[in-house]
Amino acid sequence: MRKSSIIISRRAGLSAPAFLGVSIVALLLAAWLGYELGLSRAGYLRFETSRTLDQLEDSNAGLISLNKRLSEQVAILETTAKVEREAYRHIEAEIAELQNKILAQQENIEFYRGIVNENGGSVLRIQDFRVLMGSREHEYELRLVLARALRSNREVSGQVELIIEGLQRGAPVQYALDEVSLDGSRLRYEFLYFEDLRSIIALPAEFQPERVHLLVRPKGKSAKIVDEFFVWQPETG
Repeated sequence: MRKSSIIISRRAGLSAPAFLGVSIVALLLAAWLGYELGLSRAGYLRFETSRTLDQLEDSNAGLISLNKRLSEQVAILETTAKVEREAYRHIEAEIAELQNKILAQQENIEFYRGIVNENGGSVLRIQDFRVLMGSREHEYELRLVLARALRSNREVSGQVELIIEGLQRGAPVQYALDEVSLDGSRLRYEFLYFEDLRSIIALPAEFQPERVHLLVRPKGKSAKIVDEFFVWQPETG
């Protein structure tokens, strides 16, 4: 008996590799569609995000521009303030200088007014006394101005006795001018209307001066001695 042979013929179709590729593409497409669908459902649309990003970039650019303009204005204001401060300092310096000149002028007026005044009391008087800081520590310059009224027609002469009183190690101490003078001055005077006497002194470091006793002794038996005290108040020269 003859066996019948069965022949199965392969239909024409995709090869295995091509079929695999198509399957992968289909899976990727399905995954992308699912991702986009998920984003759409969550309200996160690419179009809206892009538009929001553009708006934020425009706003940021505007803020940067505004910041630049404000920075420029601040720089201008700082420059203006600096100029104004310099102007104020210059004006203040001029005012201070003017006040010093006015003060000096007033002192000169008082000085000459005292000379001109015929009712100034004593014929011979102490017009001014000052203590100025020296160039070294504990050194001072003493300035004494003696004056007479303009009605005087004869010179007056004599000597000034100057005594500095204070404390030294807690005890009262006095120093005469010849004990502390550096220039050997004895404050002798001889003038018609006024005279400016000066002396440089150096005091002991432990001595604390408190006041100055001045005795102006004119020559002549009938001449009146001028006796005054001045508080020790050193000034900068």
